[in-house]
Amino acid sequence: MTLADKSIDVQIAGAAADLRLEHVPHDVQQAALDCIVDTVAVTLAGADDPVTRAVTAASASTGTAVMIGRAATANPPDSALVNGIAAHVLDFDDWLPAARIHPSAALTAAVLAAAQGQAAPVSGQRLVAAYVAGFEVQARIGAALGSSHYEAGFHPTATIGVFGAAAAAAHVSGASTVEMADALGLAATSAAGLRAAFGTAGKSIQVGNAARNGVVAAQLARAGLSRLPIPVLGDRGFAASHGHVVDHSIATEPFESHWYLSEVAVKEHASCFGTHAPIDAVLSLREHLPIDRITAIDVTVSAVMRTVCAIPVPLTALEGKFSLAFTTALAVVRGHCHVADFTNEAVRAPELGEVSRKVRLHFDDDVSPQWARVQVTLDDGQVFQAEHDSARPMTALRRRQVARDKLAALASASFGQSRARAILAEIEGLLTDRSVSDLARVLTVDGPSS
Repeated sequence: MTLADKSIDVQIAGAAADLRLEHVPHDVQQAALDCIVDTVAVTLAGADDPVTRAVTAASASTGTAVMIGRAATANPPDSALVNGIAAHVLDFDDWLPAARIHPSAALTAAVLAAAQGQAAPVSGQRLVAAYVAGFEVQARIGAALGSSHYEAGFHPTATIGVFGAAAAAAHVSGASTVEMADALGLAATSAAGLRAAFGTAGKSIQVGNAARNGVVAAQLARAGLSRLPIPVLGDRGFAASHGHVVDHSIATEPFESHWYLSEVAVKEHASCFGTHAPIDAVLSLREHLPIDRITAIDVTVSAVMRTVCAIPVPLTALEGKFSLAFTTALAVVRGHCHVADFTNEAVRAPELGEVSRKVRLHFDDDVSPQWARVQVTLDDGQVFQAEHDSARPMTALRRRQVARDKLAALASASFGQSRARAILAEIEGLLTDRSVSDLARVLTVDGPSS
């Protein structure tokens, strides 16, 4: 592959390789920090999950890259694997509707690991620039594929996320356009993820694999291993082999014309995003709902949710996150869907089970995936109804507040308030004089707390 080749893949690679932080508007830089804050928060909370612990034990290696929230370190690929799993295992990580992906789990894990694998120290500004490059690459690929990729049964957070991970890891290592294109091509050979894994350990593991595979693709590209044009969106490439027609106008749209980072939303509920609209609709009604008088809860959602989050009777905490009946019951009974609400004990709790059995799901082919209507009927015939659309853009102020509240709560639970403040200070300092090593030190169990 040469620079004279103006294929769609080379255009994307060139945009990613050439991006510099000074090219990125201030509000987009701040959005990147919000996402990193949010992702670190959920990674800390997911670090002690049984899935994360099991994979950590099975992939132990020696190295200097941190595994967030743990005392151990590993080589960059294994660090990316473990942190990517931890970031996604609670299903509490951010969301980009346009690309149908959780954009930051694999991306943040990969770029942090790759930065720690460089021979010379990496500045915070360089890390943020690489994060932005990776984010915009995966957003364009995901948006260009459209909904058909998801509807075919693929999990875009993993299948598309590997390209963001590879682009960010390659960028932070100083990749040229040719090397960036090689990294993306090599990432295409390992792009995998199935929606059938939702509600199982496989869902977060495939996101961790995307982070690890992105780091490895960047390492191999920088070593000059490929130098052959493995297509991503071109003929016989990733998109074509997965049966999709690509909108090239979306894929090649200049970064400065459309910063997808400005559209990212951070989650307020620790469950599948498809459950959020019903949860918020219930919360808007909750003050009018005497729980012991509810006779029926009718929830209308998009037909696609039938195969996303409609597990009727969850048996595990993970399954509970993908059960509209259970999450609706949580919102009714407890008034929130926090990390601590999803336990194996909770899905078997009698008071939640009683309300869950009153939930009746209705699937509508004509409504958008993030819209829901909830209708609650009481024993005297009174009916309360509310609608909510989770696809509505989140304001920058709201995104910033939610991300920081999550970090304060989740980091304090893991490390204490002093360390939580130190972590936030290091992330917010990435745009000034702070380095990646400064951040890494406060993310380990043995790191400083102030």
